[in-house]
Amino acid sequence: MKSNLQKHYIIFFICLFNHLVAFAAISETEHLRYAVKIDGKNYTEKMVIHYGKEFIKYTSCGDYTDPEIYEPGGYHCWNIVSTSDFKPLTIDYYAGPNKMLMTFTKEGHFTMNGIWDGKKLQKNKIFHSQAYVEITGLVRTMDLNKKFPAAFDLIRITQFPGLKRHCLKFKTLEDVVVDVPAGRFNCKKLLLTPTGYKKFFYKAYFYVTTDKRQLVVKVENVPIGGMSELIEVSF
Repeated sequence: MKSNLQKHYIIFFICLFNHLVAFAAISETEHLRYAVKIDGKNYTEKMVIHYGKEFIKYTSCGDYTDPEIYEPGGYHCWNIVSTSDFKPLTIDYYAGPNKMLMTFTKEGHFTMNGIWDGKKLQKNKIFHSQAYVEITGLVRTMDLNKKFPAAFDLIRITQFPGLKRHCLKFKTLEDVVVDVPAGRFNCKKLLLTPTGYKKFFYKAYFYVTTDKRQLVVKVENVPIGGMSELIEVSF
């Protein structure tokens, strides 16, 4: 039987945004489309990212129709505004009939307002370390040449409206050439694992291009055989 930990971590593969150094100088629009397989079922994730001088706007929608995998209601959308270096400012999140607005400040203040399971909610929290709701943007902006693992906290969207965090870490492994439907890419292969004892139950591999965009072109979820592949990209 697959553990909840294994099933829920697959959703991290198709997310996008956040923090650190990268390609803020790019001023244009990206269109990305991914084919996602979870527990033998096929889905599609579409993303549009608009780069500006001061802000980045990003929309991502997926047709996850199985509520056991992407609770609740399957289909979901993100509308995100971040700073030019991908630090989140606001996130509008829709999952089936549920919707919420999340706001972030540089001082670590986090607020959540919306409707969940038919009930209005409002939550406030202060995070003393960098916390993420999505992580692919972190991958796209982290220094892929660093030898030591990059550790961070992730808020589990499968447990919304709760704000439970898990500590994860990325480690750069090697240079590889990856073939996906969108083409052939020179990539860095990254290992994603939880910290502590949970690392024995889960690991995933991210393949990120070595150019300035650091596109995520493929993700492999080892425990449940899940996969995400880039099938189309345009600028």
